[in-house]
Amino acid sequence: MPRSRSPRVAIVSDPLVQRGGAERCVEVMAQTFPDAPIFAILYSQDHGPASLAPRIRSSGLARIPGAARRHRWFLPLYPGAVESFDLTEYDVIVSSHHTAAKGILRSARQHHICYCHTPMRALWERPFDELRTLPAPARPLASAMLGRLRVWDFVTAGRVDEFVANSETTRARIAKHYGRDSRVLHPPIDISRFTPHGTAVDADYYLVASRLVPYKRIDLAVAATAVLGRRLIVVGTGPGRDVLQAPHVEYRGHVSDAELVALMRGARAMLFPAFEDFGMAPVEMMACGRPVVAFGEGGACETIIDGVTGVFAGEQTVEAFVEAMHRLERLPFDRGRIRAHAETFGHERFGATLAQLVDAAWERLERPIARQRRMTSA
Repeated sequence: MPRSRSPRVAIVSDPLVQRGGAERCVEVMAQTFPDAPIFAILYSQDHGPASLAPRIRSSGLARIPGAARRHRWFLPLYPGAVESFDLTEYDVIVSSHHTAAKGILRSARQHHICYCHTPMRALWERPFDELRTLPAPARPLASAMLGRLRVWDFVTAGRVDEFVANSETTRARIAKHYGRDSRVLHPPIDISRFTPHGTAVDADYYLVASRLVPYKRIDLAVAATAVLGRRLIVVGTGPGRDVLQAPHVEYRGHVSDAELVALMRGARAMLFPAFEDFGMAPVEMMACGRPVVAFGEGGACETIIDGVTGVFAGEQTVEAFVEAMHRLERLPFDRGRIRAHAETFGHERFGATLAQLVDAAWERLERPIARQRRMTSA
């Protein structure tokens, strides 16, 4: 029986207030479903993805002055914000989740696909690390708040019809924390924008491109390059700039896309000391034909081939990264081979797979409707 219409799709996102991996995923979702509105808990006109601005429908939190800039302060209000979205006119909802987006309300006649970047780290992976960043008098109240959010986060996993994880690491976390199975779909990399330099360049520095937050372990990159006497350029923003106070470190802050590509093309290698769920920056670096020195656990193990596209450090220690950098500097790397590996993570694969999931969901939703029509006409 021919379909009566195409599915009405909505995209739901956590705050779109910077230019990170989750935001780039939402951009590709928007390209895949060009008629879908984007419901975002918060959106920053200055730092969020500019291409999405005409399609954004923000929550009521956006009416609070400065909310996008101080979005972390409003975390306790995220559940109410995401539950306030009226999605009743849509058939299939695709959420981009790492904080609260999966908590949307939907009916039994709607299908919710959650693309999960990670179950919220502050709730499940490092709650005590988060509490230690606060003044001691505030910790009891913050601990109680995190406990309430943890209950809500677990309960709302039941509102998801289909989980899609960005890596095997995230898939394991979804199973552990939510008790749900998922399939893996690696995030999309814009390999048309991240390309190698036309000719060989004299790379005399290492590069870090990251948010400046503690779990990214940028302190290891700073210390390891200091031991070896190597120059380090750091790109990114965040509260952790204090670790960059060293004479061999050049801090660039926020840079344009073109500047980032130029820095990647000219670097000896990227340093990636974090334990990440996936990590898009290393793949972008490899798309530029440059290798990566990464901590050998988590998502990096799914993207980097040791000795071919980069080198693994066995531990998150200065000594391990010094040893890995020594090894990298002795190895020959083939720019073409590194680039070819990165091409397997192109965004066409991501968009096509997501579109297939939406089509399959719509087909399942239509079956009872078609059956009811046949019974009515009989």
